[in-house]
Formats: sequence, structure tokens, C-alpha cells
Amino acid sequence: MNLFKLVNKKIIFTLYTLIVVCIGFATVIEKYRGTSFAYEHIYGSWWFSGLWAILTMTACSYIIKHQLYKRAAVMLLHLSFVVILAGALTTHIFAHSGTLLLRTSIPVSEYIEKDGSIKPLPFSLTLKEFRIVNYPGTDAPLDYQSVIQQTDGEDIVVSMNNVGHIGSYRFFQSSYDSDGEGVSLGVRHDPYGVAITYCGYLLLLVGITATLLSKKTQMRTLYRKAMQPIAVLLLLALYPSPLFANDALQVVDKDIAHRLGTVNVLYNNRICPLNTVATDFVTTLSGKASWKGYSADEIFVSWMIFYSPWEKQKLIRIKDNQVQQLLGIDGEWASYSDFQDGYQEYKLKGAVEELMNGSTSIDRKALMDADEKYHIIEMFYRGEFIKMFPYRSGATTNWYMPGGQSLPREIPVKEQFFIKQSMDYLTESIVTGQHDRAVEIIAKIKLFQREMLQAGEHSTEVTADDLLPNDNKVKAEIFYNTIRSQKWPVFLALTLSLLLCVAILVSSRGAWLRAVSLLYVALLTIYLTLLLGLRWWISGHIPVSNGHETMLFMAWVVLLLTILLRHKFPIISGFGPLIASFCLLVSMLAGSNSQITPLMPVLQSPLLSVHVMTVMCAYALFALQLLLGVQALLLIREKSNDELERVTALSQLLLYPGVFLLTIGIFLGAVWANISWGDYWSWDPKESWALITLMVYAVPLHKTSIVFFQKPHGYHIYMVCAFLAVIITYFGVNYLLGGMHSYA
Repeated sequence: MNLFKLVNKKIIFTLYTLIVVCIGFATVIEKYRGTSFAYEHIYGSWWFSGLWAILTMTACSYIIKHQLYKRAAVMLLHLSFVVILAGALTTHIFAHSGTLLLRTSIPVSEYIEKDGSIKPLPFSLTLKEFRIVNYPGTDAPLDYQSVIQQTDGEDIVVSMNNVGHIGSYRFFQSSYDSDGEGVSLGVRHDPYGVAITYCGYLLLLVGITATLLSKKTQMRTLYRKAMQPIAVLLLLALYPSPLFANDALQVVDKDIAHRLGTVNVLYNNRICPLNTVATDFVTTLSGKASWKGYSADEIFVSWMIFYSPWEKQKLIRIKDNQVQQLLGIDGEWASYSDFQDGYQEYKLKGAVEELMNGSTSIDRKALMDADEKYHIIEMFYRGEFIKMFPYRSGATTNWYMPGGQSLPREIPVKEQFFIKQSMDYLTESIVTGQHDRAVEIIAKIKLFQREMLQAGEHSTEVTADDLLPNDNKVKAEIFYNTIRSQKWPVFLALTLSLLLCVAILVSSRGAWLRAVSLLYVALLTIYLTLLLGLRWWISGHIPVSNGHETMLFMAWVVLLLTILLRHKFPIISGFGPLIASFCLLVSMLAGSNSQITPLMPVLQSPLLSVHVMTVMCAYALFALQLLLGVQALLLIREKSNDELERVTALSQLLLYPGVFLLTIGIFLGAVWANISWGDYWSWDPKESWALITLMVYAVPLHKTSIVFFQKPHGYHIYMVCAFLAVIITYFGVNYLLGGMHSYA
């Protein structure tokens, strides 16, 4: 019997490891050979399904031999995965998918499968209408909706987050024809697999709940062992940012610049104050939202009016030496004029062309960064950043830049004149020092916006109050821009977090240190709550839609855990702020992700927020386990057995909610995908690596069956290395592997 158990365990471990390696290898293959190749040769192959089937059967036999069915909670948890895999196999064998091509008023009763074959439908469908729903007051798409009708049936609306159902057939929005008279709908026919899989999800939720509440698991024992305080030490170097001298330079009046910064414009497909544009413009060029003591509003508006002298100001940061040589500058600061030679030709044009041809030795990122800054200024000169004059015609609203020469004839002459001339009058007032007149013109621009966005005779339509941000929201966004553009709070947080860790290590942790640490964590939590709250209010959605936002959320979660657990697990007071500070650093480095933009139509689902939040909570717990692992390895060298036992117990205690949260997050994402585009699992690189991360962290949960994890050094070495899977899942997929989730 013992020999059987040993052989069985080795088979399970070998198959488990092989599957993880195959999934990881497939994501790399997909990068270079395409999705179809990866699915045909790996994900959809008979041998890959066979590996899963053999692993499942071997694991089931092991469970029976060990009489795991006597522990109901754990048995239910493992049974749920068997049901989920059975559902996936059923889908793989019996499901059909393809594309349905519809044109207005033409009935269709067949669709095209992925292999190009024609498959009949048991009914006919007709496209009655296709419509693009925009965000109010903009031309940015909010949703794509197809109204289809079954023969002698009711109308069915298919949109980005609403799959149409007819019997066991499901239809989801895919694309549309350029003339708006036709659509391509995805078709999914899976009469059995989805139901079985959803039953598995339900069993999984019940199993997780039962496991957490069960008295027969190790969690209660681990909790008691982890109650005592321990310390931590990590080192971090802080690099100072450059300071600038404040030389005299002619700029517009600060009050005028601020007032103009409150005027709403269309930017990034949403309506926001001009201050947001100015902040992004100056930050992109110089790396910070101010320059020589001048605010972003002052720089942006002054450059609009006194453009000639501002072209010579060295406020564009160029870090790469080779790019500096191409521009002919001494040091890392360049002016717009430095980008052009004596014949007004772009100096980097040849280098960029060579880069596109793959024949340059200059660093790609550095050259593209410099090229982007030059073309941002070109866009600025074309007026693309100051679309401040709206005109509403029915349900459509278009925004125009000042001085527009190609305005549609439907705009009345009086309004056309205001669009073309108002900024000229404002410029004249500023140049001649007529402060009151300039203030009056800015007020008239705001009034013009409101008048052009009124619903008019259609009382059921939204009004200007619904479309334009109110004064409080404008002030909130300007305040948020001020906060988000500052880098020093991040570096200060890193420094203070390091000092706190050192203090916890060398101090006896008296009442004064507990009070200081609590105050610091509270202040950092308030700062992050303010950032997230403002971003939520301004954007209109929970801020978990991109890398910048998810890092902020993860930092916030870590700090909440620190506050909640600090009394029972004092080590958290050292680890929590440090992890949160690193998350802040990553969010700061996220670049353009810090800009607020409308959600992609497919992301406009309430499941998105829950999906991302549960996954990020899991990652936060895994990050804590990483530092606990480092601390434990140091304690092993010092032979501090008592503290080592407590650190190990705390790490193992955090492992349970971490794995369970990641599991819930992954399968919530599967439900969201099924609702949005009719397929709950597509082996996208992010999905695949999230599954790998789950499988990697699930292994130590079975430490009683694996000798390696029964020794502290083995367990902690594994936990430190396991975090590499999180890094690849979050960063590697985004920047190296791509896929549908690379925006996150």
C-alpha cells in the first residue's frame, strides 16, 4: 500500500508539473506562432486533454485510497474541480462556435464555423437595427448593439455585455460593417458544457466556504502559532529627482491660466477640464507637472499664446545619450527648436525610419519616447488638445477646436463665428493685459458650451447638466491632477516604510513605535483612499480597469490588511507599508495608464470590479508571503526557531485565503467572459498564467503529502520562487506576451 501511495503521488506530481510547463510554453508559442497554432497543437490537442484526464483519474484514485470523503469540506473542494474539468471536456467535445453574418432585413439560417464549413441553424435570424451608443456628449463608443429578430419571435438585443439566447444557441457582438447596415455575431452552441461547468463553480464556492469554516483544517492551528510578534528587515535605495531653477520668463497671468484650465474640453474620449490636458502635456514632456515654478496651466496657455519664445525653452527631457547627440544638445534637456535643423526638418526622421526597418543601433524605447514628445507638440499646434466647442445635433455631439475652418453648414453662422473668433479675442485680451475682458470671454466660452449641449425641444433627452461636469467635479479633477502628478509622496513613502521596518527590527516595539506605525499606516491609507475615491468619482467607474489603478487598489488592500491584522500579527506593520509603497512605485511607473479614460465597451460590466478586486487581494497576500519567506530564510540562518515557527505559521495561514481569492477571481472572470462574448475560457495568456499561478500556489496546501514542504526552508524557498508566477502574470503578460488582457 505504501508503495502504491508513493507511485501514485509521483505520477500526480509529474503530470501536474507537466501541465503547468505546457501551459507556460504554449503562451510563448502563441506569441511567435499565433493563437490558432497554439490552440491547434497544444490547448486543443488530444494529448493535452489526455494529460488533464489522466491527472484527474489518478487524483481521484488517490482521494479514494486516502478516504478523503470523510472530510466533507475538503472533498467538496476537490470534487468541484473534477466537475469543472468534466464541463470543460464536454464543451471541448460537443460545443460548436462560429460567425453569423447579418445584413439589415435579410433573414439568415446558417453560420460559418471556425474551419470554414457552413452549419445550419434551426431557425432564421434577421438584423432589424444596428446602433452605436456613445458616451453622453462625446463620440466615444459606450456600447455596440444589434437588434435581431427570430422568425415569428421577439426582438433580441445583443450588445457587448449582453449575450443573446435562443434555446441552447448564444449570440454575442463581434464586429460591424463600415456602413452600419451589417454585423458579425459570434455563435456558440454548447448545450451541456456550460451547465456542468457552472455546477462546478457553485460546488467550488461551497467547498471554499466550508473549508474556511471547518474545524478539521489546519487553519486554526496555524492561527494560534502565528499570534506572536516577529520582525523584518529589507533594504531599499532612494534616488533623488532633479530640481530646477526658476528663471524669469514671460507667462500669462496665473489667474487667467487657472480660469482657462477649468474650461471643459473633449480629451481621451471624455469631457474634462483643460487642466487635465495641460497636466498630461507638461508631464509627458518634462517628467513632472510643473517647470521652473510654473504650473501646467501657465505653461500650456503661455505656449499657446507666446509660442515662439516657448519653442526655445529647454523643458523636454531626453535621457538617452545617443538621442541627445542626434539632437545636438549638451545634457538631457532639449527645446522644441532642438528637434529641427536649419531647414525646419525633423532631426530624428531618419533614425525613426531606420528603426522601423530594423537597421538602427539606437535604443528603441529611448528613440520612440523622444519621437512621441515631438509629435505631441505637433498635435498641440494642430489644436487637437483643445476641442472646446461642442455642437449638438439630435443624439450626436461633435466637438471642434478654436478657429475651425471646416465646420459643417448645419452650425448657424453666429455660432460658427464664435468658434472661429473667440480664442483670437481671448489671446488679444491676454497680450494687451485686459484681465477683466479675458475673464469675460472665458465665461462666455463656458456659457456657449452649455447652450450648445442643451436638449432643446426634446425634453426627454439629457441636458447640458448631464453632459458637462459640474463645478465641484471640475475642482475635484484639478485637485486630483495636482496629487497624481507629484512623485515625491511615493519616494517619501518608500523611505518611511524602510525606516519603519528597520525600527521594528532594532526596537523592542514599545508603545511609541506602535503609535507611530499606526499613524503612518493611517495617513498612507487616507492618501490612497483619496486617490481612489477621486478617480472613482471623476471616471464614474470603480478604478480597477488598468495597471495603474490595480496597483493603487492592491496597495490600499495591503494597508487595510495591515490595520486589521496588526494587533494579532505585528509583523504586518513592517511588511504592509513596504509592499504598499512598492505598489505605489509601480503605479507611478505605469505612465499613460494614470490618465482617466472611458472604459472599453467590453469592460462595462459589474463583474469586472469584483473579478479584479478578488485577484488583486490574492496578489497582495502572495506579496506578503514573499516577504515572510525572505524573513524566514534569515531566521533559519540565525537559528531563531520560535520566531521561525510563527513566521511559517503566518505564511501558511495567509496561503488559504490567497489561493481561494485567486480561485474565485479566476472563475468570476470566466463567468464574465461567458456573459460578454459567449466563451468562459479561451486560453488567453493572462488566463493561462493566472491558472499557472493558482496551480503553483495550490501545491503547498498539500504539504502533509509532500515531504519538501514539511521543512521550513523548503517551504519558504518555494514561496519566494512562487512569486515569480505572479510577476509574469501581472507584468510579463502585459509587456511581453500580449493578448486580450494586455490592457490590464
